[in-house]
Amino acid sequence: MRNIILSLIVLTALMWSCEDMYDKQEKYEGEVVYPAKYDTVIGHIGYERVEIDLMKAGRIPSSQIILGKAKKTKITYDDQEIIIDSLVSWINIPGLTQSKLYRFHITTMDEFGNESVPQEIALIPFTSTDLDGFAVSPPRVLASPSAAVVDWPNGISSVLMNYYGLKFSYLDKEGDTQSGERGADSRFFVGNLEAGKPVQINMEYKIIPIVNRTPILDTVTFSSVLNINMPTSSTEFSPAERDILQKNGVTVFTADGVSDVNELVYPVHANSLQDIFYFPNLKTLDLTGGNLFTITELAYDRNGVQDVVGGGNYTPCIRKVSDTGGQQTLKDFLEAGILEKVYYYPNSMGLDDVLAPYVASGVVELIETPQSVLLDNQFHLDGIVQDRNFTLDYTFPATDAPAGEGLENVYKLIPIKRSASFVIALPREYKFNIAEYKYLKFKIYTPTLSELSGADEPWKRLWPRIMNRMWSFGSNSDFGQEYWDIPRFYIPDEDLHKWTDITLDLSTALGRHNRVIILNIGGEPSPDPSKELVYYFANIRFEKE
Repeated sequence: MRNIILSLIVLTALMWSCEDMYDKQEKYEGEVVYPAKYDTVIGHIGYERVEIDLMKAGRIPSSQIILGKAKKTKITYDDQEIIIDSLVSWINIPGLTQSKLYRFHITTMDEFGNESVPQEIALIPFTSTDLDGFAVSPPRVLASPSAAVVDWPNGISSVLMNYYGLKFSYLDKEGDTQSGERGADSRFFVGNLEAGKPVQINMEYKIIPIVNRTPILDTVTFSSVLNINMPTSSTEFSPAERDILQKNGVTVFTADGVSDVNELVYPVHANSLQDIFYFPNLKTLDLTGGNLFTITELAYDRNGVQDVVGGGNYTPCIRKVSDTGGQQTLKDFLEAGILEKVYYYPNSMGLDDVLAPYVASGVVELIETPQSVLLDNQFHLDGIVQDRNFTLDYTFPATDAPAGEGLENVYKLIPIKRSASFVIALPREYKFNIAEYKYLKFKIYTPTLSELSGADEPWKRLWPRIMNRMWSFGSNSDFGQEYWDIPRFYIPDEDLHKWTDITLDLSTALGRHNRVIILNIGGEPSPDPSKELVYYFANIRFEKE
């Protein structure tokens, strides 16, 4: 009996325990294990769109993304819902045309549609409404009665945008549409316009707006209109090179006054070509000086000596000391087809890059320069103007020179003082054209070996020095002093007392503004006043090879 009672108690306990276990399990039968969420959310503003980065690992392929049970991506904003059938490291959301705050919710989804905890971000895209409020800084306009140049000296980019290019179009006086496109260099030229009439220039700027100090993702086009009131043909202009224009016969500085001018001649030393902008009918531009201009002169007056260098016809072994200004105007006229012929000495005015594209067509004619250019006496300077120790008695042309083949421009030279030097100097507007003529060559005839022995042996030496200006004449150079030295060298004994060729390589001075060459005889020894050493220089010339 007792055993039966115990068995009933155990059975009742087991039955109650099983019911309680299943009751507890039932409470958990509907629980969901949510998919993993994206590990970051970073927004970027574009034009009527945004991009959102979702992975700290960066923008990687979907195949490389593993987030547990997550299979899809869901984006919601406003009343919009986007579902992407894969996991993505970033998303692009276009069509955001309203300039307002958009709140984006991004989740992952598993195969049953269960969503992760959302990532949230609020962004304001850049829209057409924002673009309509943009403005570009006004350009500088240089106008003649028939043409205009539009440019931005300080650039178009600002704290609000980065500029990358523009397109422009306008109607010329014939009613034809003219157009063009510019890149980083925004300057452009418009021509064949009607004097005294307004012209409307339609422009489209390619820009990237900057929002909160950060450029947006996209390049956009901003449109605007520039209106220019053209001067009348009787409006006077102020020329940059009045003397040059007057030499060309220009007396009235208005469009009417220059309307008949179709050819202009400029000297190599011209500072600027800007004035051609005011000549609407200009067809030919001669940059050689032609028969109108000669080389400028430079006067020296010091230590009781007056001397002048320069003058005479242009020689291609020299060039303008700095690149000529107004190059963009020249380029405008060439691009517009206004100029039909340009004459130019290579490397003479720093215009070679501008003119190069028009050589093949024949619009630009490069004047062929000789292999060798003989220097006349026009560039010889008495060195005493620098220092009395430079005293060198000279005779030109020498009539008692020893016989020699092909001798030209012979100097007789007698050193008197310790620094006796033969000096070649150019006017301040020029420098040596080393890009074309790399070598200075000349013939020398020295005293005999017996005359140049013992204490007088140093007089076998030559010491060439090249510089921007003589030391005592600071105003003769706008570039300070660029001194360049060729080491002193001896003339071999076997070459003494006969005509001997000397070659100086000037190529290492390329790019300098050198315009003075000093050929010191002896390397500054102390001369014997009781002896007279006679030298002859001849055929001083610049050569290309």
